[in-house]
Amino acid sequence: MSCLTIICPNAKRVQVKTTPMMLIRQVLEEACLKSGFEVNSHRLQTQSRKPVDPSLPFRLSGLANNATLEMTQKEALSENAVIDLAIQATSGSRHQKKVGVNVMLSDILKEFTAEFGENLADVVDGSVPCIVYMNKRYTGAELSANSLSSLGVSTGKCLVRHMRVKLNAAELSAMETKLKEETERKKVLDANFAKLKAENEERDRLEKQRQEAFEKDKEAREKREQEQLKAILPETSSAQETTSMDTSEFQHRDVLQEVPVQNPNSWSFDGPAFSRQTPQSAMKLEELNRLLERVDNSLTNTAVESRMDAMVNALADGGRISLAEVRTRADVAMEEEKEPVEVFSDPCERNAVVFKKGTKVQKEEPMETEEFFEVGVEDIRNMQKDLRRAVRDQTQASFVSKDYLHKKNRQLKMEAYQHTVIRVNVGEHVLQACFNSTEQSSNLDIFMKSVFKTTDWKLLFTNMKVVTSETKNFVDLELAPKSTLIASFGGHAVNAADVLHNINEVTQEVANTISDNWLAANKSFIPFNSTVNEDRKQKRSTIQASTSPSSSGPPAKSAMPKWLQTGKK
Repeated sequence: MSCLTIICPNAKRVQVKTTPMMLIRQVLEEACLKSGFEVNSHRLQTQSRKPVDPSLPFRLSGLANNATLEMTQKEALSENAVIDLAIQATSGSRHQKKVGVNVMLSDILKEFTAEFGENLADVVDGSVPCIVYMNKRYTGAELSANSLSSLGVSTGKCLVRHMRVKLNAAELSAMETKLKEETERKKVLDANFAKLKAENEERDRLEKQRQEAFEKDKEAREKREQEQLKAILPETSSAQETTSMDTSEFQHRDVLQEVPVQNPNSWSFDGPAFSRQTPQSAMKLEELNRLLERVDNSLTNTAVESRMDAMVNALADGGRISLAEVRTRADVAMEEEKEPVEVFSDPCERNAVVFKKGTKVQKEEPMETEEFFEVGVEDIRNMQKDLRRAVRDQTQASFVSKDYLHKKNRQLKMEAYQHTVIRVNVGEHVLQACFNSTEQSSNLDIFMKSVFKTTDWKLLFTNMKVVTSETKNFVDLELAPKSTLIASFGGHAVNAADVLHNINEVTQEVANTISDNWLAANKSFIPFNSTVNEDRKQKRSTIQASTSPSSSGPPAKSAMPKWLQTGKK
């Protein structure tokens, strides 16, 4: 049998044996009875501070066997608390009513007599009433021994199912024996509960007294220390207040800036050097001049002036800048930040054809042997290469945004995929047409309208509808360089000859040739990899080899000993 370990607020550990259908509420009740705490003012939570639903059975709570839970305090539940309870009968009818959480289930069934037109707690033809909640049944005498709070329901709304089941004599006796054993076990726990509760209350009282004594002692000690300081240092503190000098301002030593006026030759370097406070206005003016000097130096070698630098220049030249000029510069910046208008290419010749789908011949492939699934040396090398490539991509990734990567890959796709071939499944036939990848995707709808006789059609890519737009091309819709779509006519099977016109029918080989010729202008697309190649060692060795002559400098020393170089020992 599995068990749960409960850490109580008094740091005591309590073990509770559980069954798969035992409610977490029952675990909490047993832990509280064994440790002397009130059930309605505590709850269970995991060690990661996540509360556990008391209405769930242990099997559905997601807790592991021998798990450890913590018992923490919560707001005490009122005895008159009510919830919205809905009861569903076997006939499918359902009625809702506000009931108390501490009312027994049998009494709750009697309260719904007016709603259902019968007493749900009565025994009919030997069938006893039964309530099902969270896949657990409460039958017969169990309804008078359990309430909604004992089921773990204390707030919100709840739905239970009502039915009547037939029980034989053996089942009834087993139920009565189980209830009797449960009652006896609770009586034993209740007898020890009062003693444990008194111990907890006494412990809380002593802890509160110790805390109050500590606070009083702390206040008295701080007050006594302040009085001692005032008695020892009364004159020193007042002298420090009168003779304190403000050192927050910048001080500089004046040695040569001011020469005596009466006799300039009487100045001596051995004389005292005095400190005086620099005027605040002069300091601000010097800082502003240094700032403007740095700005001017940064702009001397810049050909294109940024908007912020232009604002600084205007402020430095005129001393102030008007609101009208700020508004004008902001409008210019907004115009510059606007995205350029997308340029689409002109429509090309469609070369539209239709061909019948070929029958696929399934070839019997031989069964793979066990040696095929064994991991060899080459497989290990390939996996190592993939891992090294993944590590390099992660460690050498540059700091670029996703928007930049998307725009870069889009530009590369448009350069690689110049032509696009679209195939549309129409019944047993396939319609093929050629497009430029950078033309408007709405041209696909225009072409389809020109070849279809009806208008009740739509294009699907797998199960998603293809939505074209005048502002997106085929690269944006992920249809380049070639895609196969499905023409849906409201779920009805159609024949290509009935819905298509002005299209030549060819064989599949001819259609493949047209497609290959049109896609021959495309290039292979290589995604943009934003990594930084750290090849400093190779560059350093290359530079040293190219800059240093071979004959300059002493010859390189060999790592071999002298006796091995000369051949003599």
